[in-house]
Amino acid sequence: MEAARAVRFLLVVCSCLALPPRAKPVCPERCDCQHPQHLLCTNRGLRVVPKTSSLPSPHDVLTYSLGGNFITNITAFDFHRLGQLRRLDLQYNQIRSLHPKTFEKLSRLEELYLGNNLLQALAPGTLAPLRKLRILYANGNEIGRLSRGSFEGLESLVKLRLDGNALGALPDAVFAPLSNLLYLHLESNRIRFLGKNAFAQLGKLRFLNLSANELQPSLRHAATFAPLRSLSTLILSANSLQHLGPRVFQHLPRLGLLSLRGNQLTHLAPEAFWGLEALRELRLEGNRLSQLPTALLEPLHSLEALDLSGNELSALHPATFGHLGRLRELSLRNNALSALSGDIFAASPALYRLDLDGNGWTCDCRLRGLKRWMGDWHSQGRLLTVFVQCRHPPALRGKYLDYLDDQQLQNGSCADPLPSASLTADRRRRPLPTAAGEEMTPPAGLAEELPPQPQLQQQGGFLAGVAWDGAARELVGNRSALRLSWRGPGFMGTGVSADFSGFQSHRPRTTVCALSEADLIEFPCDRFMDNAGGGAGGSLRREDHLLQRFAD
Repeated sequence: MEAARAVRFLLVVCSCLALPPRAKPVCPERCDCQHPQHLLCTNRGLRVVPKTSSLPSPHDVLTYSLGGNFITNITAFDFHRLGQLRRLDLQYNQIRSLHPKTFEKLSRLEELYLGNNLLQALAPGTLAPLRKLRILYANGNEIGRLSRGSFEGLESLVKLRLDGNALGALPDAVFAPLSNLLYLHLESNRIRFLGKNAFAQLGKLRFLNLSANELQPSLRHAATFAPLRSLSTLILSANSLQHLGPRVFQHLPRLGLLSLRGNQLTHLAPEAFWGLEALRELRLEGNRLSQLPTALLEPLHSLEALDLSGNELSALHPATFGHLGRLRELSLRNNALSALSGDIFAASPALYRLDLDGNGWTCDCRLRGLKRWMGDWHSQGRLLTVFVQCRHPPALRGKYLDYLDDQQLQNGSCADPLPSASLTADRRRRPLPTAAGEEMTPPAGLAEELPPQPQLQQQGGFLAGVAWDGAARELVGNRSALRLSWRGPGFMGTGVSADFSGFQSHRPRTTVCALSEADLIEFPCDRFMDNAGGGAGGSLRREDHLLQRFAD
């Protein structure tokens, strides 16, 4: 009996030893499988998609990275065993085509990166199985046309990149299936015209970049942007736009940033920006504007940053910025300005950064008001340094305005002071108010020599100065001496200009506090991307938490 048991035991042991060894899981060639949920095949010199049949459990793979290889074609079976895949990266290959059934089994995919390949089209229906797709990068390809079927089934998409392709037009309702889209990149294509219904059904879109296309010559149809009620950033820079029609942006109540820089704009309709009450940054630099309609900026009550540099502006109406009470930053750099009114910035008490460099300033009496305003703002710590370098007259060429005194600015032809700055008097001896509210009486014998209309300027609670068009040499008050030397019209011996235009402001009467460091803000594009006009301090939307990981 014992012998029989021993024989059976030996037979079992021998049979076990005879079994072939169990196959070890094999990672696809040249790939890294250290983490069971991540298949990494980036920059491995691959020319085809590796087979995943050797993986012990391909359904566990969540991310598959194939970027930076030489793959030219994607077949119907390359991903059919990866049903749980969430992220697929095929960027920087040489892919020319996608099989219509490439993504048929990837119903859970959330992110697809096809950028920087050689794709010429997105065939209708190819992406339809990707019902949960949130991010689609198809930038840097050779896509020349789109159809509505290109995005069929992508109702969950929130970010789409089509920049750097060869698109020449946008068919009507081409993005209609993308009802939840938030960010759309169309820059660096060849788009010449925008159809009236190109952006139909994009009511949630918040960011649209159309820069570096060939849009020309004008934007006139408000219907083009009418569906984009939630848009907060619109970038139209580096196109060939020459004209903006009236109310073309009137359906964009939440727009915070509008960039039109680097176009060929020569004409803006007076109502071009009508409806943009929420706009905070407007970029118009690098165009060919020679003038601005006086009422152009009136609707922009929330504007904080305005860039008009690199245009051909030669003059600005004193009321140009009269409605920009929140303006903080203004650039008029590199224009053709020679003079500015002294009170042109008076309605913008928050202004702290002003760039006036690179203009052909004529330093004469027309700049006295501007000089006084700059000095007042600087003394209160409310304005950063402003460079106004004289180009004319030759004697002052290269000098800076804030280093000149009023004697050096007495040339030029200046308008008479405004009635509100004058005090009428006759030739009779008449008392004048002093800083303390007392009266100052001209000496006997001098009253007959005084002109009929002495000019008195009062700033706050002190007497700024007096001027007579006569031969007065010296006036002695009953409390303190006020010396007035006659040098001709427009000059005041106290060192204060007789040009009172700088004090005729529409500035609010309430006290304006100096800006704190916390008020010094910058204006990057992403400041407006995620706001959607919802007000300061609002919490991020649910979509933002997903997109923060993939910020460009």
